Amino acid sequence: MAQPRRRINIELLLGISATFLSLAALVVSIFQTKIAREQQQASVWPYLQTPKSHVDDEFSLNLANDGVGPAIIKNVEVYYQGKLFDNHNTLFRQQLRERLLKVVKDSGKQFNYGYLYGSMQKGNVLKSGDSVNLLSTVHNERVAELLESVVDDTSFHLRIQYADVYGNCWQLDRNNVTSLGKCSER
Repeated sequence: MAQPRRRINIELLLGISATFLSLAALVVSIFQTKIAREQQQASVWPYLQTPKSHVDDEFSLNLANDGVGPAIIKNVEVYYQGKLFDNHNTLFRQQLRERLLKVVKDSGKQFNYGYLYGSMQKGNVLKSGDSVNLLSTVHNERVAELLESVVDDTSFHLRIQYADVYGNCWQLDRNNVTSLGKCSER
């Protein structure tokens, strides 16, 4: 006696197919949400750099936001030769005083080592496309060379931690930007 042929249950097959398609749609939706979130955060990504310029007797050091969103400054640290300074102006003023003291003594003349400086401190915001002049001098080749020699010294570190509007943090140090993930609430 032959076995009766099994009949395919169309309703069961349709139910399994619908479940599979629903799971596939859920996976695609999750990936699309993740991509949309990443694109949203990338649309406000700040990118800080410290461009410098030395032409003839002029020197300048700037802080520029080359990203697409505002940079919220979380912390600024200035190190030189292993020592932490209150700010970059304190460091440059000390270096100018120490290095030019000998020049003034040897020449017996008054020496103007004037320079201009700006500041960037915790809580400041730098808009996309904006820059701040951190340091500049004009019409003084000796001071320009001295300031550039400090900035170019590998022991000089201007470390700036900054965030975007979503709380993602980065650190700028010697024009290298490192992602720090989410900012701590300190």
